[in-house]
Amino acid sequence: MTLTRRTALAGFAAVTGLAAVAPSPAGAFALPERAGDRELAERALRMFSRPNDARRVGFACQGHAALCQPREVLVDTIFGAERDRLVGTPDAEIHGWLRGRIRQDFAQGRTVKVEGWVLAETEARLYALAAQA
Repeated sequence: MTLTRRTALAGFAAVTGLAAVAPSPAGAFALPERAGDRELAERALRMFSRPNDARRVGFACQGHAALCQPREVLVDTIFGAERDRLVGTPDAEIHGWLRGRIRQDFAQGRTVKVEGWVLAETEARLYALAAQA
């Protein structure tokens, strides 16, 4: 990790007891886990036929601050407003919805480069989620 002014200030604030009012580094904020988050994450990850490979890619994705998030944040970012609707649907519908999001990401240029691979943002977040499974 590279020491930047932001991380130095955040570290100083934490040491002096001011962490609650200091700007927090990326990924430090975590949403509370909502009912169904864990199940939705597990069901979404079933779309990978090789979970261990998905986990390995997920570990590589964690080098990006936007992807190195707690599970609750990743689930919220992936599913957003659709989360509550998708919790009770069959896996096939969840997987189809995710594939559609991945296609939209590519079409709109929402991509991230991970070790030479160009991944859709949704896809990269799913891999990062797999690393936590």
